Amino acid sequence: MTTQKNVELPDIGDFDAVDIIEVLVKVGDSVNENDSIITLETDKATMEIPAPFAGKVSALSVKVGDKVAKGDLILTLDSESENSEDDEEASNSPETVIQASNDVASEIISDSVNENEIPKEEISLNPDSNYHASPSIRKLARELGVSLSGINGTGKKGRILEEDLKSHVKNILKNGNALEEVEVIPLSRIKKLSGKHLSKCWSTIPHVTQFDEVNIDQLEKFRKHQKEKNIKLSPLVFIMKAVVQVLKRHPNFNASLDETAENLVLKKYFNLGIAVDTPNGLVVPVIKDVGKKSLMELSEELSEISQRAREGKLDANEMKGAGFTISSLGGIGGTQFTPIINSPEVAILGVSRTQIKPVWNGSSFEPTAMIPLALSYDHRVIDGAEGARFMAELNQVLSNIMEMLL
Repeated sequence: MTTQKNVELPDIGDFDAVDIIEVLVKVGDSVNENDSIITLETDKATMEIPAPFAGKVSALSVKVGDKVAKGDLILTLDSESENSEDDEEASNSPETVIQASNDVASEIISDSVNENEIPKEEISLNPDSNYHASPSIRKLARELGVSLSGINGTGKKGRILEEDLKSHVKNILKNGNALEEVEVIPLSRIKKLSGKHLSKCWSTIPHVTQFDEVNIDQLEKFRKHQKEKNIKLSPLVFIMKAVVQVLKRHPNFNASLDETAENLVLKKYFNLGIAVDTPNGLVVPVIKDVGKKSLMELSEELSEISQRAREGKLDANEMKGAGFTISSLGGIGGTQFTPIINSPEVAILGVSRTQIKPVWNGSSFEPTAMIPLALSYDHRVIDGAEGARFMAELNQVLSNIMEMLL
């Protein structure tokens, strides 16, 4: 018996209408619970919408380019009986797939280990997607590192079945090839979303990066003095305060382009996105009203929000509203790097590790704390002279602790 169930767009936050940029299934496909069915794109990120239950796609109500909102119909799924061929193919739990891949690999290697003829086909770690196969077969192929694009499926409508996959790999091995030891690790959801967003930013924004080094001897002496009083302040909170001072004099950097890319939206508030490294990937929580907070307040808030980011406890509102972003690798290392602008923002500051370098003081070289900075900006909005002036003023503020504290 078949039961039809509608799949509607769930609540995805404070968005009235969101663009569909990918439809990941077609009519006739079998999907499992939590399989991705469409990809949405907002001005902040992309997100994949999963199926709330398993079934077979009987009707699609959307296409690429459509705008959808909460409650809109996406597709209709048929729930089939336990003995359905498509249900069997769509079984896609991690345990099932892992066991299946181990069993198939063992069987294939056992049958083929003694064959030594010239190979006729190479095994690819990047399987093609232009084939008709259930999610479990696609995942099993990825586990084995096999391209399915050249396999003739024997299932209904040319669907590739498990035995087709096993037979194909056996033929490869019998022709003399051997499976190299590999491990396929799915990207985390955060990395998938940020990867798509950053790829779009890099390909659509004409980046220019301005590099500089700043003498922070005064800043380091002040930090050391505070540390002796059990007050710990990271260089990042000083950089945040200095950036806000400079943004007030260079409003084009605290801005974003509208959807047409023909109007610049200047922001009168000073919220900074701070890139945080987490076990699941990079996230960018936003510190609000930086100019109104003391160094101690910023230090406490930065520590607290960074910890919650690493624990995956941030909510959507805590990653919205930035006008400018800072990405600091100072605690890890490196001499310089080129940060990617976080669209729709138009600039981002990269911070590398402080180094002690010999600096000429007019009469001799003396060891000096120097911090490398990299300012990437959107050349459609900001020209080279503006970028150089911004960095020069930031250098001046950071090197003079009294100007920063006033």
